[in-house]
Amino acid sequence: MEMRTFILRSRSGLHCGIGQGLSDIDLPTAKEAVSGYPFVPGSSIKGVLRDLFDGQTDPDNAQKFLAAFGRPSQDGGPDFASALSFGDVRLICLPVRSYFGTFAYLSSPYSLNILKDILERARSEGLPAFPDFPRETNTYRCVVTSGSKLVPHTRDDRILLEDLDLLIQGNSTLADSWAEIISNLLFPGEDEHSQQGKRMFLERFVIVDDDVMSFLCETALPVATRIRIGENGVVLQGALWLEEFVPPEAIFAGTVFGENGAGEYSDLTASELLDFVCADPIDCQLGGHATVGRGLVSIRFS
Repeated sequence: MEMRTFILRSRSGLHCGIGQGLSDIDLPTAKEAVSGYPFVPGSSIKGVLRDLFDGQTDPDNAQKFLAAFGRPSQDGGPDFASALSFGDVRLICLPVRSYFGTFAYLSSPYSLNILKDILERARSEGLPAFPDFPRETNTYRCVVTSGSKLVPHTRDDRILLEDLDLLIQGNSTLADSWAEIISNLLFPGEDEHSQQGKRMFLERFVIVDDDVMSFLCETALPVATRIRIGENGVVLQGALWLEEFVPPEAIFAGTVFGENGAGEYSDLTASELLDFVCADPIDCQLGGHATVGRGLVSIRFS
């Protein structure tokens, strides 16, 4: 079995629904049951990519498509499972409003540990450690990069995120190291656009305590009020609901595993099938509500 990693960046609000909610929010976005962090189900990624790669005109690519994504029995011939398996795409950085610097790319030791595990399985070495936030006080702390734009001009020991006043902890080296790693995954090119995007990320990256991240994942996601209009231009009875979504600029990381093709495509190797799907960056739409601009994302494979 072989593996590829990828970074997913939301370009618009992203709503991967889980059905009806039990709280005041009628349609919450999908969140991990244990951590409460938003995530993108692997089945959503696989379904979108299957639709994107369908309709191959080249015979060789058509065979790779069937081997990679499987073939149901009604398509003719024996059915077999897909050779590619997509894991859930997990949150690495959450964009959060900042009083200075406009917004912050917020991460935490838990999120960075997810990324570190993914990169180590992809044989990356020498990855940095995580900051250690003291628990002896009730003051929430954070670690910012050395050139951060989030720090107020009048006071250099705190940053203001949403309604939180966070005390800056020393040792910006760890934040610089992780910001460099993530920015290189997002912007691997050397052109002016990539360098500008990397610089913007480095200036706004911050690591906070896991408790702060969990709190903001629960309270800081945007909620839109939606209505349905009838033929006469009047809101339909009962057609008013609240919908939660992940904001633009959220950054997720995921993995895709590949095995050799099955059945008549057993001569196709896992590496060939992964190269077929993961060769180029992909812009696509995930989740629901495409007609209102939700779910535009960019996927970059490593």
